[in-house]
Amino acid sequence: MSAKPGMWPTPYGPITHRKIFANLLKDIIRTNKCVYCSACASVCPTYAIQMLDDVPRLLGVCIKCGYCYYACPGTVEEKFDGFGDKLKIDRMVFGEERSRAFGVYKKVFVVKPIEDPEAFPEEAVLKEILAYGMEMGYWDAVAYGGRDEPATEGLLSYQVVGWKSRPSYKLSPDEVRAIKLKVFSQPPTILGLRGAIDELKGGFFQGVENPRVAILGPPEHIRSIWRGRFSWAGHTKLLRTVVFMASYFHRRFYMPGKLTPILAKKGVNWSQIEDIEYVNGGLRLKAGDKWVELSGEELEPALNMAIEEVNDVTGEYADLSAGRVEGIDGVVIIARTDRALEIVSRAIEDGRLEKMDIDEERVLSALEALYGGGS
Repeated sequence: MSAKPGMWPTPYGPITHRKIFANLLKDIIRTNKCVYCSACASVCPTYAIQMLDDVPRLLGVCIKCGYCYYACPGTVEEKFDGFGDKLKIDRMVFGEERSRAFGVYKKVFVVKPIEDPEAFPEEAVLKEILAYGMEMGYWDAVAYGGRDEPATEGLLSYQVVGWKSRPSYKLSPDEVRAIKLKVFSQPPTILGLRGAIDELKGGFFQGVENPRVAILGPPEHIRSIWRGRFSWAGHTKLLRTVVFMASYFHRRFYMPGKLTPILAKKGVNWSQIEDIEYVNGGLRLKAGDKWVELSGEELEPALNMAIEEVNDVTGEYADLSAGRVEGIDGVVIIARTDRALEIVSRAIEDGRLEKMDIDEERVLSALEALYGGGS
């Protein structure tokens, strides 16, 4: 009996042909569709995939399991045809469809910014929420991409220096509050999750009980968690550990390999940078006793265009997302799930966050405006 198209004949009958890293290289990496979430490296059981400055590469032995391809948020398959149909994804994620352009939500809050030299205002608020959630026993670890000690250095093939992003995780509320987040290079977020599991349970495939992990990352990387859950494999060993997803509103990220020569023209290297600001479509970098400004036009060659093209402004598939919105004082929080609503409400009641009086319809309209004013 001949196998059907797309199937392999085996002694046990035909099985579906699965795509592997070679297909990921062809379909995603070489076509500049990689959002650098590091999901492919995170799910690889042999640690064969490593993250370079700008893209993942196969630097070990591939066993052709296909896990990497079906964890990538840019790929499709017979059971998942992508994130294009937002209402369909809404139903898959939340069990209901959105009524607003910025996605399904339970409630929108506006809180006072928290001063934090290691984070942007919305990040500082998210850190407090994640620390509070850990105090209340909702999760055991927080995984993220920032500037702290790398969690899985063996899966990084670039030199961790200065303000280059790296995957990390924290295991206590005080550690979460001290996280160094403020970055402008693309963070390999999902590797922080892999690192947390390896630390807590001694290995990717070991442990009976799953650790409970909250993950913090940009909107484009939150999609990676859902993509893995929707795939044929499910990547359940890794993704079952994620009990909460937090995201900040979209911002531009740059590829270090392409950014390095741009910085060099300004007389700046990674180790000199002390602080950053996003301004006027570009960046201001503090290097020593001076601030160096880079315009959006100067930075464009280093921009991760795959992230730009996703067009998820507000972290539509996270449990909770936060950001600054023009014309609105304070930090806007979108609670999209019951758990997020409960945690934020309790944090406000306990004085961990200071709620601001708002015209709710004005805030909702401002959020709609981020999407061009409509759904």
